[in-house]
Amino acid sequence: MAKRPVTIRGRWIVAAVLLGFVVTTAAVIARRSYGDSEARQMSAIEAEVRQLRNERVRLEAEIRDASSRVRLVPIAEGQLGMHVPADTQVVILPRQARRGGTP
Repeated sequence: MAKRPVTIRGRWIVAAVLLGFVVTTAAVIARRSYGDSEARQMSAIEAEVRQLRNERVRLEAEIRDASSRVRLVPIAEGQLGMHVPADTQVVILPRQARRGGTP
């Protein structure tokens, strides 16, 4: 049985397959590298979001504390000369019912 000589066409096919393999692996490696860097950025952004949510909760608690009656009454009495009225000084007016429309 005689060996068939390798033709130039066969070499081109092998070279094209090898080139295709190299291009495909390069694309896969580039995609994975890009995905890895994007995942790092997303993790950093998620950490920043968690930090900002914690800061928001802390600030809301500070606002509640600062606007509580316990903190505001001494300030109003000292700086503004106001006082909490006695029960005899409070007049409660009944609300009149409106006809039509919103209350």
